[in-house]
Amino acid sequence: MPDPLLAPRPEIAPELVAALLADVYGISGELTELHGERDLNFRVDAADGHRYVLKVHHPEDSGDVVEMRTLAMAHVRRVDPGLPVPDVVRTPTGAVRAAIAGGDGRISDVQVLSFLDGAHPDTGTLDVSALHEWGRVTARLGRALRGFFHPAAGYRIQWDIRHTSSLRDRLHLLDVEARRLVEPVIDRFDTRVAPRFEFLRAQVVHNDMNPHNVLVDAGQRIVGITDFGDMTHTALVCDLAVALAEVLVGRDDGFEAASPMVAGYCEVTPLEDEEVALVADLVAARAATDVVVTTWRRLHHRHAEELPDASLGFLRRVESAGIAALAEPVAQAARRTSGTSQSVLSYRSRPTSELRVARVRALGHLELSYEEPLHLVRGEGVHLFDSEGRRYLDAYNNVPVAGHSHPVVADSIAAQSRLLVTNTRYLHESSVELAEQLLHRAPKGLKRVLFVNSGSEANDVAWRIARLATGHDGALVTRFAYHGVTEATADLSPEEWPAGFAPANVGLLSPPGEPGRAGDALSALESVGHRPAALYVDPAFTSDGILGPAPAWLADAVSSTRAAGGIFVGDEVQAGYGRTGVSLWSVTASGIDPDLLTLGKPMGNGFPVAAVLGRADLVDPFVESTGYFSTFGGNTLACAAALAVLRVVEEERLVERAAASGTRLRRLVDEVSARHDAAGAVRSWGLLLGIEIVDGDGAPDPDRAHRVVNAMRRLGVLIGTTGPSSNVLKIRPPLVFAEDDGEELATRLDEALSAR
Repeated sequence: MPDPLLAPRPEIAPELVAALLADVYGISGELTELHGERDLNFRVDAADGHRYVLKVHHPEDSGDVVEMRTLAMAHVRRVDPGLPVPDVVRTPTGAVRAAIAGGDGRISDVQVLSFLDGAHPDTGTLDVSALHEWGRVTARLGRALRGFFHPAAGYRIQWDIRHTSSLRDRLHLLDVEARRLVEPVIDRFDTRVAPRFEFLRAQVVHNDMNPHNVLVDAGQRIVGITDFGDMTHTALVCDLAVALAEVLVGRDDGFEAASPMVAGYCEVTPLEDEEVALVADLVAARAATDVVVTTWRRLHHRHAEELPDASLGFLRRVESAGIAALAEPVAQAARRTSGTSQSVLSYRSRPTSELRVARVRALGHLELSYEEPLHLVRGEGVHLFDSEGRRYLDAYNNVPVAGHSHPVVADSIAAQSRLLVTNTRYLHESSVELAEQLLHRAPKGLKRVLFVNSGSEANDVAWRIARLATGHDGALVTRFAYHGVTEATADLSPEEWPAGFAPANVGLLSPPGEPGRAGDALSALESVGHRPAALYVDPAFTSDGILGPAPAWLADAVSSTRAAGGIFVGDEVQAGYGRTGVSLWSVTASGIDPDLLTLGKPMGNGFPVAAVLGRADLVDPFVESTGYFSTFGGNTLACAAALAVLRVVEEERLVERAAASGTRLRRLVDEVSARHDAAGAVRSWGLLLGIEIVDGDGAPDPDRAHRVVNAMRRLGVLIGTTGPSSNVLKIRPPLVFAEDDGEELATRLDEALSAR
C-alpha cells in the first residue's frame, strides 16, 4: 500500500462536497474548511442548527483503512464513553461512508462525523494541571484501544516512529543546519532504539495527540479528540512520545512540561523500564520526523503550509542540553508515579467484585450510591475516575467545592503536614488567620469562631449554644430538613427520622410554597411545653427539594422565632461557599443576619474541617461555662486546607463562575425538560439545581427518578435525588463546573429521560 505522504491531498471543489452532503446525507448548510495535513476537512453549519465535520479522506487511504478508523472510534466510545471522540453519522440508508471523485480522477471516501465543541490549544500556555491531563488522556486513549485490532493497522505510514531510520533517505532535502540537527537523532535511533523496538509493548495506537487534533475548553481541559488519521500498530510508548513531542515543541520552558505529562500518563498506564529508557529518543525522533516530512511536503505539495521551525527549535534545545536533560525528568516522573501505590498508599488494590464483598464483611450493609456501585480511585476537577480508568462527570458532590484534588489545597495540606500538626491550645498563625478571614467575610454581627470537624458537629455545638443562651429546649426545622448525624442533630433532621419517630421538642415548618406560617409551628411546639431555642434553616432548602431563595418565608420564620425567645442558625453546610452564585453565604440573599452560622462540607475541599460563627454574646458565655475544646477542631492541617480553599474561591472567582455556569446549566436543563413529560418543575439557585420527576398525572415518581439517576451513572454523569418523595434530581457539582460540562450533563440527561 503506498504511503499517503507521497501523494497530494484530494482536490475537490467545496461545491461538489456540498452537493454530495445534500444528496447522500440529506444535510444542507454552510461549509468552512478546517485544518488537514492529508485530508480535506470541513465544518458543516447545517440549516437545522446542528454542526458536523465532513472529512474527505486521502485517496491513498483504502477502504480498509477508513473502516479501521471508523471501528476504532466506535470501540473507544464503547470501552471508555468518557473519552471525547467523534461518532460517525450514518446516511439515511445506514451507510458509514460515501465516495467522491476529485478533479484528478482519484476517488476518496467521505464521512460525516459529530461535531465536538472546543478550541485548539496553545501548548505554550498549558499549566501543570492541563499537561497532567494531556498525559492521562493519551494513556486512556491507548488503554481504550488495547483490545482493538484490524488487519489494516499494519499499513506503512511515515509518522510511525518505528520508521525513523528511513528518514535518512531524505536528508539531502534539508539545509545544512537542519541536517546537522536531524542526522544525530537518526543515528541514535539506529543504535539505541531500533535494536530494542521489537521488545516494547505494541498495539494499535492513536499516534497523533497534537494540538490540531485536540480541543480544549476555557479551563484547558481536553473536550475533543478529532482525528484518527495516523492510527497504526506500533509500540505503545510511541503514543506518549508523540504527545510529548507535540507539546514540548511549542514551549520555551525547556523540558519541564515532560514531568506532569509523564506523571499523568503513568497514573493510567505505568511505563516499563525499557520504555522509560527510550522515551527521550522517541520524542526526538518524532521531532526529526516532523522536520523531514514537513520539508519534503513543502517541496512537493502546494497545500503544505506548515513550517518545521518549532521542531527545529526543539532539536536545537536537545542538542544544547543533551538528550539526558529530557530523559531525566521523564525517568523521575515515571519512577515517582509508579511508586505511589507502594510508597504512599498503604492499602492494597483489589478487584471491584472482591472489594464489594470485603466491604460488606467489614462495614456491614452501609448504603452505596447507584445500583452498580462505583469503585473510584482518583478525582480531578469536576471528574472522578474508577478502577478501570473510566471518567465520570461529577455533578453531585458539593464537598470538593474547588474541584477534586485541587493542587493548591493538596499542596497546602502536604506542606503543613511536614511542619506541624497540633491543636488550638497552642498559638499558631493558621487558626487565627482562618478565623479572621471567615469573620471578614461573615454576615454582620458574627464576631467569634469555634472550629470543629464536620457540619454535624457544627450544628450540634450551635444547638448547645442556643440552649444555654435561651434556656429553652425546642427547635424549629423544615419538614424534610437535614442537619447532621449526632444524636442532637439527628433529632433536627426529619429526612433521617425512622418511621413513627418524631421528637416532641422539634416543630416542623412548612417549606416555602406550602401553606402554613412559622407562628403555627411555634404554637404547636409551645402547646406541648417546648419554647424555641433555635430555628435551623438551610436557606437553599436542599433536602426539602431545592426551594430557595425564599427571603419572605425566612423573614417570617426568623422574626417569629426571635419574638418567641429563640435564635436563628443559618446552616451553610450544603449551600455555602458560593454555590448560589450570589455571595459566599446563601443566607445573605435574604438580608437577614443569623445569630449563628454553621459551616462544613466544602470548607476544606474534602479535608474534615467545619466551624460555628456566632455573636460574641452567645459564644463567649458558652466557652466560659463549658470550657469548650475540640482536639482536632482547628488543627493546623485543617486550617491549611480551609485557608487554601478560601484563596482558590477568591482567585478563581468561583462565586461568579457558579452564577455564570448555573445560568447556562438552567437554560440547557429547561430545554431538555421541555421535551420530556416526566420532567416537572425545575428549580435552581446558582450551581444547585433540582428537577422534579413526575408520572402521567403529575405526581412524584421516585422510581423513575431512581432509574434516571442510574442511567446517568451508566452514561458517565453522577447526580442524586432529594426531596420528601426522593423524586427531585439533585445537581450540585463542584464550583469549577464549566459551561461545557453543563452541555455534557444536559446531553446525558436527555438520553436518560428518553430511556424506559
